[in-house]
Amino acid sequence: MVGLFFVVNNKVLLHKCELSEAEKYGDFLNYPESHMQIWDKLYYKKYKVDFDYFPRGRIIYNIKDETYYIYYDKCIEENIKELNIIPQNENYKLLRDFHYQCHKCNKNYII
Repeated sequence: MVGLFFVVNNKVLLHKCELSEAEKYGDFLNYPESHMQIWDKLYYKKYKVDFDYFPRGRIIYNIKDETYYIYYDKCIEENIKELNIIPQNENYKLLRDFHYQCHKCNKNYII
């Protein structure tokens, strides 16, 4: 599976799809929707903040090296393995990326 996730008040909001349903992007398979699309559609009314307020991340699959890449916010680094988003019995890499910064991590975030 590939997907994207948010961590809201220690709860994982995971949106995923099977590799066969994923969007191909070069050598990668990716979840077909963005964080903003999912957040606006499902969570904005409940939490009343923008999609980048809470920690978030993305799980993509590299077709060439048969490895999952899990990008995540540094706020959840200590707990990333406990979030139950890592594919079982598969190769994976945990990676931080500046795109995945919540309001606490992004010094330029405006509330």
